[in-house]
Amino acid sequence: MTKRLPEDPAKKARMLTAAIQLFAEQGYEPTHVDQIAQQAAVSKGLVFKYFTNKEQLYLAALTAANQQFMTVIDRTVWQNSADLSAMIINATRYKIQLQLQFPAEFNLLMTAFVHQQQLPASSQAYVQKMFVANHDLTSELMTPVVALLQFKPGATAADLLEVIGYITNGYIHKIQRYLAAHPEITKIEQMEPLIQDLATKLKLVESGFIQG
Repeated sequence: MTKRLPEDPAKKARMLTAAIQLFAEQGYEPTHVDQIAQQAAVSKGLVFKYFTNKEQLYLAALTAANQQFMTVIDRTVWQNSADLSAMIINATRYKIQLQLQFPAEFNLLMTAFVHQQQLPASSQAYVQKMFVANHDLTSELMTPVVALLQFKPGATAADLLEVIGYITNGYIHKIQRYLAAHPEITKIEQMEPLIQDLATKLKLVESGFIQG
């Protein structure tokens, strides 16, 4: 019986880094394993030895990108905010900072969300699971601040969270389009006009939900 050689962590890390970058830049279908192997400075056969096929490599890249954000996320950005608007603005600034720090990982995950119907079944299932987990995490992070609010009759915390979700998700896509059109942006301060526009919209929502 042939003894299986142990994996080389450095080579595997290079494969995942190359996969994240190329899948983020080109998408799933246009990206070839040969390109990933070349960028990682390994053989195509070694890529298949570690990940079996392209579908498994893409799933591994998604998982690694998501775990990167889960590892570094700072919950105090949400929970130490003074009020609802401050919490959303602080969180938005923080997400942009993370995107600028980890552009390939962020772009890969965003592309997977937008084009999930074009992905293999295993990746579609992972994206759905990740979407639910991220939604639950966001609700958990917002709960301490939302619990302090006083609502007008007929309005509830669930209503507020749903509307805030619509607005922030829309702005995340707006921010992605802006960053894609302005690759020269490297600092959060350069995004301040969009952030202040979001703050204005949140104040309008807040006045409709919360007792003054």
